[in-house]
Amino acid sequence: MKTILQSIETMNFNIDEPGIWSKETGIVEIAKAEFALNTKNKTFASKHFTHPDCLFKNTYKMRKSFIALFFGILFISLQVKSQNEPLAILLTWTEDPTTTITIDWHTAENQSQQLFFREKGKEKWEVESGNTHPFPFSDRFVHRTALAGLNPGASYELKFGKYDKVYFFNTMPASAALQPIRIAIGGDTMHEKKMLERTNKQVLNYEPHFVIMGGDMAYENGDAKAVEKVHNWFDACKKTLITKDNRIIPIVVGIGNHEVAGGYYSPEKFSGNSEDREKYAPYFFSLYAFPGQPGYNVLDFGNYLSLFILDTGHTNPIEGAQTDWLATELNKRRNFTHIVPVYHIPAYPSVRDFNGSRSEEVRRNWVPLFEKHNVKIAFENHDHAYKRTFPIKENTIDEKGIVFVGDGAWGVRVREVHDVDETWYLKKALSQRHFILLTLQGNHQQLTVINKEGEIIDAYPEFEKF
Repeated sequence: MKTILQSIETMNFNIDEPGIWSKETGIVEIAKAEFALNTKNKTFASKHFTHPDCLFKNTYKMRKSFIALFFGILFISLQVKSQNEPLAILLTWTEDPTTTITIDWHTAENQSQQLFFREKGKEKWEVESGNTHPFPFSDRFVHRTALAGLNPGASYELKFGKYDKVYFFNTMPASAALQPIRIAIGGDTMHEKKMLERTNKQVLNYEPHFVIMGGDMAYENGDAKAVEKVHNWFDACKKTLITKDNRIIPIVVGIGNHEVAGGYYSPEKFSGNSEDREKYAPYFFSLYAFPGQPGYNVLDFGNYLSLFILDTGHTNPIEGAQTDWLATELNKRRNFTHIVPVYHIPAYPSVRDFNGSRSEEVRRNWVPLFEKHNVKIAFENHDHAYKRTFPIKENTIDEKGIVFVGDGAWGVRVREVHDVDETWYLKKALSQRHFILLTLQGNHQQLTVINKEGEIIDAYPEFEKF
């Protein structure tokens, strides 16, 4: 505010014709004036500002009038913007994404709000109410509404409560047989807001059906003092993961060590109940409807994709109940075309020690289950780099095995990777920020890896060279 006032004090007025200046009275009658506001490197100008009936007795009154006008316009513009859209928006799913959607929006108001929605092309708005709960450690509130019984592959318009702006989302197609499904996948998303936004903008160029972020979203560590980081994460996603025509891209998240105070599960902290998890990971369990409690879950898209979001020892142990659940749920999905697991700590790291305890636990408990159920690709994070392994089965290179990709460098400072020639399981490893575009069509899976500059840095199966 001080800078703006200082700038106004230094402004210059040039009186253009017609105008009358009297040295005796110091009165200027302005029919047309030109003014400029000079700052350090920028000029704000508005030509031919017309006040045919105004009398300014001196330039001091002139300045006062302009100041009042300037702040009046500023106030009105801020009011219009604040009344036009919520503070944040997040779309995700807890049930079949072909026919449902779960919608969160954030405001400064504790009162329950209504959601207005309609299928595109229809005139009448339908109304749905939801619930409201506090945003942890913030003066904001989260409004959540779930819609069901929607048509697959359809577009639905949305309006949030009192806000006028109209958005839309698409339900997922009923099948991947006739059209490709595009999913942007990565993790470790925000050391700095501008890093997250830069990768998000590259994601938007590919217009994915949805985004998966496999943990370490805002690096808030469950800390009340880090609430502004979480605000920034939601603000960045609203600004850069909504298309120009206002399509909201849904986001599915998983848990990482930086969602949890202390980073990792221990029996001393977690007794296995939801209250403990909410205490140590307050943002994660309050702000993301999925995966919800206990911190891992599965999401089925029709019968063509089953997405497993797992917890690599952050609010649940890897071994035991979670592994038992994984075995049971995989057995139920033998007829699904695509089984895609996403989790935080890598089984086959590109930066950290291969013999790390949690990496070893993933290889011992989960990888044999993935192999048994014909998983083709597993998505890993945590190491702040990019990697793709050779196909691996029973801990050896095998062309019929699983390819492990990722290692989490969406919006973070990257680390030095292992020497590929000296690391038996690594096919490729790079210290680059990136996201992975997974394309599903029929029974085929294709990976394209795009860095923060928009360059393709890897593909699998590899593109043929001509």
